[in-house]
Amino acid sequence: DYTGVEAIGIDETSRKGHRYITVVADLVERNVICVVPGKDSTTIKRFARDFMDHNGDPDRVRLVTCDMSLGFAKGIRERLPNAARIIDKFHVVKNCNDALDQVRRRESKTEGVLKKSRYLWLKNFQNLNKVQQIKQMALSQLNLQTGRAYRMRLSLQNIYQNCETREDAELKLKEFCSWLMHARIPEMKRVAKMIRNHWEGILNYWTYRRTNALLEGLN
Repeated sequence: DYTGVEAIGIDETSRKGHRYITVVADLVERNVICVVPGKDSTTIKRFARDFMDHNGDPDRVRLVTCDMSLGFAKGIRERLPNAARIIDKFHVVKNCNDALDQVRRRESKTEGVLKKSRYLWLKNFQNLNKVQQIKQMALSQLNLQTGRAYRMRLSLQNIYQNCETREDAELKLKEFCSWLMHARIPEMKRVAKMIRNHWEGILNYWTYRRTNALLEGLN
């Protein structure tokens, strides 16, 4: 019986990139309430039908955590009309992390010092051993796009860690996106465009303070 369920999380998962399923969980009771095949907007339609079959009211769902899937966004707009969509912060940072790795791979073709340095940039500094920290600091002093992209990723993490209000986060994210757009690093410019394209959903994190961590663990 899903009467009263108002906060849900949605995420897709697969086995080695094949046969996707979409998992829906009640964020309050912290349990799975629906699993459907696929990962497009029709999965939200099928969830809403199943939800109503168990006394759930799609109009009463007030918030949904999810990733940046356009299919999910479309399904939520159509089937959960009163829900605020919250883009999961871990997906935003992961997108930036992926862009950083793309910069490193591109630049390593001409900068030999970047060979075999992938985890020096992707791991948090405190999780590196002493030798790795020394090497990472030395590379960061060089005039490399990878080093600049790394500092951008740290800046995004700091926004999530240190901003207390939506207004503060909005100001910092505007400055962050402006920095990326003027940095002449195409991979990071795409990150700025991604953030701008999902502006409200990303800022909704600071309004509701919800993430998809429960879904990540369940998957």
